[in-house]
Amino acid sequence: MPRYFTYKFRDGPLSSAEELSGNWSTGNCRRAVQHYIFTRKNLFLSPNDILCPAGYYKTGTFVVDRNQVFHSDLLTDGDVIYAEKIRDKNGKDTRMTEKAFTSVDEYIISLHTALFTGKRKEEIWHATAVEGNSCYWSFEKFLNYYHPVAAKRI
Repeated sequence: MPRYFTYKFRDGPLSSAEELSGNWSTGNCRRAVQHYIFTRKNLFLSPNDILCPAGYYKTGTFVVDRNQVFHSDLLTDGDVIYAEKIRDKNGKDTRMTEKAFTSVDEYIISLHTALFTGKRKEEIWHATAVEGNSCYWSFEKFLNYYHPVAAKRI
């Protein structure tokens, strides 16, 4: 089962499986991906495997790429969703599409990551500033704050 932790923007992926298995209580959406894949698939992904843009380009296989229409019915447990943040916790519009960035890589770096679980009403597990921690959300709630643009299977 994924660990509950407090969201902290600067606390990204850890450098070793030992650290990831250790005692930590904060993290961001990239650490959430690292932790989920490690606990569900017994696979340690290094920071280079997760941090964007390299992680986006090199790790896993696209189930949906950013040039396709996003369909959640293509996803299975453990698929990584890349999404634009469209709203903050106060409901303020924060959407920044690819056009707002000077390069595709900058855009990809800005994307939020979340994990698809497939569990009814808890389809998404992630760490988000909206909640201030790691959490399960329904896909419907996720779509209220994020716009999925791609998904990868690791």
